[in-house]
Amino acid sequence: MAKTYTPNAGDIVWLEFDPQSGHEQAGRRPAVVLTPEAYNKKTNLMICCPLTTKIKGYPFEVLVEIDGIQSAILSDQVKSLDWKTRKAKYKGAVSTFALAEVRSKAKALLSIV
Repeated sequence: MAKTYTPNAGDIVWLEFDPQSGHEQAGRRPAVVLTPEAYNKKTNLMICCPLTTKIKGYPFEVLVEIDGIQSAILSDQVKSLDWKTRKAKYKGAVSTFALAEVRSKAKALLSIV
Protein backbone atom coordinates (compact mmCIF):
# COMPACT_ATOMS: atom_id res chain seq x y z
CA MET A 1 0.00 0.00 0.00
CA ALA A 2 1.39 3.39 -1.01
CA LYS A 3 2.10 5.92 1.71
CA THR A 4 -0.30 8.86 1.68
CA TYR A 5 1.47 12.17 1.17
CA THR A 6 1.67 14.53 4.14
CA PRO A 7 3.19 17.97 3.58
CA ASN A 8 6.48 18.73 5.34
CA ALA A 9 8.33 21.98 6.07
CA GLY A 10 10.03 23.25 2.93
CA ASP A 11 7.71 21.41 0.55
CA ILE A 12 6.09 23.28 -2.30
CA VAL A 13 2.48 22.16 -2.68
CA TRP A 14 -0.32 23.09 -5.05
CA LEU A 15 -3.60 23.80 -3.28
CA GLU A 16 -6.84 25.74 -3.51
CA PHE A 17 -6.68 29.16 -1.81
CA ASP A 18 -10.35 30.04 -2.39
CA PRO A 19 -12.28 31.48 -0.71
CA GLN A 20 -10.18 34.62 -0.42
CA SER A 21 -10.82 38.24 0.43
CA GLY A 22 -9.23 41.56 -0.51
CA HIS A 23 -5.52 41.35 -1.38
CA GLU A 24 -5.13 37.67 -0.42
CA GLN A 25 -3.84 35.25 -3.04
CA ALA A 26 -6.65 33.28 -4.68
CA GLY A 27 -7.23 30.22 -6.82
CA ARG A 28 -5.20 27.04 -7.21
CA ARG A 29 -1.58 27.98 -6.64
CA PRO A 30 1.67 26.86 -5.06
CA ALA A 31 2.59 27.45 -1.43
CA VAL A 32 5.60 26.73 0.76
CA VAL A 33 4.90 24.66 3.87
CA LEU A 34 6.35 26.05 7.12
CA THR A 35 5.21 23.41 9.62
CA PRO A 36 6.69 19.93 10.11
CA GLU A 37 5.10 16.74 8.81
CA ALA A 38 4.28 15.48 12.34
CA TYR A 39 2.11 18.54 13.08
CA ASN A 40 0.50 18.50 9.63
CA LYS A 41 -0.37 14.80 9.88
CA LYS A 42 -1.83 15.04 13.39
CA THR A 43 -3.99 18.14 12.73
CA ASN A 44 -4.66 17.97 8.96
CA LEU A 45 -3.64 21.64 9.05
CA MET A 46 -0.47 23.26 7.80
CA ILE A 47 0.96 26.74 8.03
CA CYS A 48 2.16 27.99 4.67
CA CYS A 49 2.92 31.01 2.50
CA PRO A 50 1.73 31.39 -1.11
CA LEU A 51 4.06 31.77 -4.08
CA THR A 52 3.61 34.20 -6.95
CA THR A 53 5.39 34.91 -10.23
CA LYS A 54 4.39 38.59 -10.00
CA ILE A 55 7.49 39.87 -8.22
CA LYS A 56 6.99 43.41 -6.90
CA GLY A 57 10.11 43.94 -4.80
CA TYR A 58 8.29 44.01 -1.46
CA PRO A 59 10.55 43.51 1.57
CA PHE A 60 8.71 40.35 2.64
CA GLU A 61 9.15 38.54 -0.69
CA VAL A 62 11.66 35.68 -0.70
CA LEU A 63 12.90 35.09 -4.24
CA VAL A 64 13.26 31.53 -5.50
CA GLU A 65 13.43 29.79 -8.86
CA ILE A 66 10.88 27.01 -9.38
CA ASP A 67 11.19 24.93 -12.56
CA GLY A 68 13.22 27.73 -14.16
CA ILE A 69 10.63 30.40 -13.28
CA GLN A 70 11.47 33.30 -10.96
CA SER A 71 8.94 33.36 -8.13
CA ALA A 72 8.44 35.04 -4.78
CA ILE A 73 7.33 33.41 -1.55
CA LEU A 74 5.00 35.88 0.17
CA SER A 75 6.20 35.59 3.76
CA ASP A 76 3.73 38.25 4.92
CA GLN A 77 0.74 36.11 3.87
CA VAL A 78 1.12 33.32 6.44
CA LYS A 79 -1.93 31.02 6.41
CA SER A 80 -3.16 28.05 8.39
CA LEU A 81 -5.06 25.79 6.00
CA ASP A 82 -6.64 22.33 5.97
CA TRP A 83 -4.31 20.69 3.46
CA LYS A 84 -6.55 17.64 2.92
CA THR A 85 -9.69 19.64 2.15
CA ARG A 86 -7.71 21.94 -0.12
CA LYS A 87 -6.23 18.90 -1.92
CA ALA A 88 -2.53 19.68 -1.43
CA LYS A 89 -0.31 18.03 -4.06
CA TYR A 90 3.47 17.83 -3.79
CA LYS A 91 5.30 19.98 -6.38
CA GLY A 92 8.86 20.15 -5.06
CA ALA A 93 10.84 21.76 -2.27
CA VAL A 94 12.66 24.99 -1.52
CA SER A 95 16.20 25.12 -0.17
CA THR A 96 16.80 25.13 3.56
CA PHE A 97 18.16 28.67 3.08
CA ALA A 98 14.91 29.88 1.45
CA LEU A 99 12.81 28.22 4.18
CA ALA A 100 14.94 29.87 6.88
CA GLU A 101 14.58 33.26 5.16
CA VAL A 102 10.77 32.93 5.00
CA ARG A 103 10.62 31.99 8.67
CA SER A 104 12.94 34.87 9.59
CA LYS A 105 10.83 37.44 7.72
CA ALA A 106 7.60 36.08 9.25
CA LYS A 107 9.18 36.28 12.73
CA ALA A 108 10.22 39.89 12.09
CA LEU A 109 6.74 40.79 10.89
CA LEU A 110 5.19 39.25 14.01
CA SER A 111 7.84 40.78 16.31
CA ILE A 112 8.86 37.34 17.58
CA VAL A 113 12.26 37.46 19.23
